[in-house]
Amino acid sequence: MIRLKHHSRVVGARSLFLALGLCCLMVSCSPWRDSYLDGGIGELTQPDIKEKLGKPHVVTEPLLSDQTTWKYRYILTESDLDPWGITTFGKQAGTALAGPEATLREKIYCYVYSLTFDKEAVLRQWNRELCQVPTPPNPFVQGLAGN
Repeated sequence: MIRLKHHSRVVGARSLFLALGLCCLMVSCSPWRDSYLDGGIGELTQPDIKEKLGKPHVVTEPLLSDQTTWKYRYILTESDLDPWGITTFGKQAGTALAGPEATLREKIYCYVYSLTFDKEAVLRQWNRELCQVPTPPNPFVQGLAGN
């Protein structure tokens, strides 16, 4: 009986360490900007962020609010979003099996980082979302409508 209790504790400890390891791995897979901004909420100021990320692409300062919003636009590849190659491992293995003529093309994503600052210019929140890409008009639909 004592042996079983000890064994179950060892298995429980291993499961706990495995879960913690996976959590750390998932956090480390996020783009470096995400980690930088997550760690800087309530601490980073506009000059800090401008020094690290450069001049924002868009600045919004509403008249009736004490908040300022900065927007940065970045093109990220699958490698940027998954630096450890966890989600692209199968693709890489398939390309290796296909031979030297095969090429692995990475998907490219456009993201907008929106950073919100308080009146003291301290980062209060941020989010990352896909860029809004307008859909081009379909010439065949327009032609049928007589436009």
